[in-house]
Amino acid sequence: MNKIFNCVSVIFHPLFAVTFGVLFIMGVLLPGLNRSLILLLLFCLAYTVVMPLVFVGVAWKLGFVSQLKMRKRAERVYALTTTAICTYFFGHALGGWHAPVTMQVFVMGAAIMMTVAALLALFSRISLHTIGWGGLTALVSYLSFSYSNLSIALALTVLVSGLVATARLRLDEHAPSQVYAGFIVGYITIWITFIISSLW
Repeated sequence: MNKIFNCVSVIFHPLFAVTFGVLFIMGVLLPGLNRSLILLLLFCLAYTVVMPLVFVGVAWKLGFVSQLKMRKRAERVYALTTTAICTYFFGHALGGWHAPVTMQVFVMGAAIMMTVAALLALFSRISLHTIGWGGLTALVSYLSFSYSNLSIALALTVLVSGLVATARLRLDEHAPSQVYAGFIVGYITIWITFIISSLW
């Protein structure tokens, strides 16, 4: 069973949360792929997955990070901070792509979410997996108010979130409180970002 839970942890890793969110928004608001959307997705992967991995890899080679799982608080804060910065620049670049406002708000919300996670990592080993999936659940639930056909997508997102939380608990990576707190932090951060953006 541990192999299955390890696969779940890798496939639904928080590093892919922004990409999953961008893909979902593309599917809802921009149905049908074209060259521009494929380039947008590639830029998303470059900014939010590849660049953070390169920074962490360099830090590991230089000895600033002792292991790639980053169990130490300082290592987690470094990884989250670099990922938040890369995500912020991707969100800023989306304006030039004339991406939907919903996508821009979500990506900026994800950058804020990672910054909050970095601050919390100074004091607690909160689950980054459930922070990411809490944020994605917030995105789908927020869009479901405008698009009535998202009930299945919302149910699937909640199901995957539960699966990810179970995997982190069964692998003994986190205490239940760290898993639940992570989901709540991710969910609330994205919701607040959308609410604030709607007031402007």
